Order: sequence, then structure tokens, then C-alpha cells
Amino acid sequence: MASYHPATVDLLAPEVRRDPYPYFAWLRAEAPALWSPALNAFLVSRYEDVAAIMRDPATFSSIAMRRSAPGRDPADRGGHSVITSDPPEHTRLRRILQDEFRMRPLRELEPRIRELVAALGARLEGERAFDLVRDFTIPLPVTVIAELLDIEQARQEDFKRWSDCLIKILNDREGPEWLQARAGVYEVIAFFGAELDARSANFAGRRDILAVLLAAEAEGRIDRREMVAYAILLLTGGNETTTNLLGGMTLALLEHRDQLALLEDEPTLIVNAIEEGLRYCSPVQGVYRRAMREVAIAGVTIPAQSDIVVLLAAANHDDTKFAAPERFDVRRHTGGHAGFGMGIHHCLGAHLGRLEARVALEWLVPRLVRLARGCEAVHWNPNWFVRGPERLDFAWR
Repeated sequence: MASYHPATVDLLAPEVRRDPYPYFAWLRAEAPALWSPALNAFLVSRYEDVAAIMRDPATFSSIAMRRSAPGRDPADRGGHSVITSDPPEHTRLRRILQDEFRMRPLRELEPRIRELVAALGARLEGERAFDLVRDFTIPLPVTVIAELLDIEQARQEDFKRWSDCLIKILNDREGPEWLQARAGVYEVIAFFGAELDARSANFAGRRDILAVLLAAEAEGRIDRREMVAYAILLLTGGNETTTNLLGGMTLALLEHRDQLALLEDEPTLIVNAIEEGLRYCSPVQGVYRRAMREVAIAGVTIPAQSDIVVLLAAANHDDTKFAAPERFDVRRHTGGHAGFGMGIHHCLGAHLGRLEARVALEWLVPRLVRLARGCEAVHWNPNWFVRGPERLDFAWR
């Protein structure tokens, strides 16, 4: 339960980050299009408005996502990516990798993902106590995306650190931590630039994602700055969503033991439970959009060129769309949830995230009843952009 009055705080307040859903409920009821000085943007929270914005890229541009890039100078922001561009650039960029992330080719990854889950699980079972986030929910997706990019295993810790830096940048704050995160982003830009340079003369016949990008470059379909931006997007999106989804679902199942029992008795429900997890836990809490003309949202005039924070998580808990939205229900019909975005910007890696989550939960669900919490307090990451537990300490019963 929230320990604050929503009218007295902002989205970035620490107490809101610990438990944002009462704040979202207040926004939907009292201020569905609220100006936020802290983010220099309007907060939009109702499902109907969120869906309308996400499905209208001509009016609500993704160019606003570029405000969170490493530098303040537009010339310092690197190449455009599928999440920072609109058609026709978005269409061109998305087509380059969309076939690689369809369900059919991803099925080839399932045996390898099962190997990784089994190996990580065996390590956990060999320990008396462990941090599920550090030891399971982080290394699984980080390893998968590193292998898809064909990056050596020794750099995987850097991958997670760089991903954290990118998320900190998205929170759009100044100060020492922001500057440190920006330095980390410059590191990853340099890393992928060097990797692409090193592979540019010898990529024929390779199947990794960087080779696909290099082939597209040879055909004149993408430039090098856009390739670096693409690789960075895959690095971040390829691990943050799955890590936070699995952490959030673990807590939801332990807090809703009846739903855990349903999954134990009927493991085929895990597929639907993942959709409920994407709705209920909302690993991606929101995205930026920019109004390209003056518009009215929920009776509020949004001036042209104003930025909007589209609160996907608030939409996922809107009771006009989902009955009893604060109840975690693994049998719920979740059609229309915004867990992976909406419209043309529906997450490119959605199938991969679902596959990783399914295999992980098939291992984890039967074992949750054997876990004892090492600490009852949950420390959520402080970001507004993504949400998940920073650590989950457990011991085997």
C-alpha cells in the first residue's frame, strides 16, 4: 500500500518509484493528462488515451525518445533506431531485423535457452542462499543476447553495466550519476563501433545479428551510426524486460499463492501467466512521445512540440480495460495489454522475451514453494522507465 498522497508527489519521487500504482490510479481519476515539471512532459495515464497515442505515430512522434540519448547536443546523439524514429525511417530499420525475431527462427534457440536455464538452476541448487536477480534473472537474458550478437562471454558483465547506464540516461536527470551513466553509454558506443569495424571485412555466411546488420549496410539499407544504435537497443531491450519481468512475476506468484498453485497444477498456464505478468508487473513503465501539432487529451490542451510520457503501466492497470486490475490472475484474458508497447513500436524482441520467460518459469515455478525469503523488504530499481526488483534474496527451505 502507498504511504503517500499522490497529489503531493511526482512520478520521480522515491516513494512513488517503490509503489507507483496508487499514483497511477490517482492520475487516471484526477489528472489523466498532467504536466510534470520534473520530466518536462505531460503524463498520460488512461488506457484509451495511451492506446490512441501509441497507434498514431504521425501525430505523436518517437523523436521524443532521442531526448534521453547520451548528449544534449543533437549532433552528439548517435544514429537513429527503431524506437527513436517514425515512418519511413522506422519501417526501413525494423525490416532489417524483423525476420530474425519472428517466432519460427527463435524456436531454434529454445534448446540453448534450456541449457542456460538448467546450468543457472544447477548453480542455485548448489547454494544454500542466493540472489535470484544477480544469479538467474540477469545472466539468462544477458547471455542470450550476447550470443545472438556473438560477443565473447567475458564482456557480459559489461553488457549489464552498459544496459544499466542506458536506463539511467532514460530517467533524464542531471548530476554525477547521470554523467557517470553517460560515460558508460559512450563506452558501449565505442565498443560496438569497434566490433563492427573488426567484422566488416569478414561477415559473409555468419548468422549473428551484427553480421545481418553488416549485410544490410553492404546493400545500402543502413548506415554505421544506425547499426551502432540498433546494437545498443538490442543490448538494453534484450535483457532489461526479461530480467524485470521474471523478478516481478516471482514476487507476484509468492504474494498470490493460489495463482502459484494453479501454475504448479497446470503448467500450460505459464504461457498466459506471462501475458498477465507483462500487464500486472509492466517491466517497461512508459515511453516518450512528442506532439507534432496541438492536440487535446482528456480535456487538456497539449501544445505542439510538447513531450508526453505515455504511461504504459498505468494503462495496464486501468479498470475500464481490465476488471480488478490490481489482482494477479494467471487465467485473465489480457488482450490489448501494453506490456510490449502498441502499434508500429510493438517490441521487436517480444517473442524472444516470451520464450526466455517461459523456459525460465517452467524451471522456477515448481521450486518457488521451496524458497524462503532472505529479506522481506523489496528494493525496486529507482527508474521510472523500467521497473523490477534490484535483488531477491532467497534460501532453500
